[in-house]
Amino acid sequence: MRMFWLIMTLMLFAGCAALDRQQHAHMLNLAVQDDQTCRDQGWQYPDPRYISCRMQLDDNRQHRDWMNLQIMSQSRYQNPSAVPAVLPREIYRPLDRDRYHCRYVSENSQDYILCGEAPKPS
Repeated sequence: MRMFWLIMTLMLFAGCAALDRQQHAHMLNLAVQDDQTCRDQGWQYPDPRYISCRMQLDDNRQHRDWMNLQIMSQSRYQNPSAVPAVLPREIYRPLDRDRYHCRYVSENSQDYILCGEAPKPS
């Protein structure tokens, strides 16, 4: 029985590691796509217009994901009579320009420009 739990735990860790690698690869692919989109518009890093371009692409993606979550939460109520009078709704928070930064990262002998919003200081 103990061996069973050990194997299950190892499988869980392997699954988490595989998911993490997949998410990291997706993040790098998005960085390459966004970089190319902003370069096609004539912007180069570290130009502030390049950073604004990347922020707009990230914000559009984040807003689309937020809208999908809103639609999914509304679709929980299949019966119109079961819909509460006031649906709980989160307010969309756009990215903060003051906390949005980009940086160079070299990985697997390839250079990337990763951008994102820094966490709020505590």
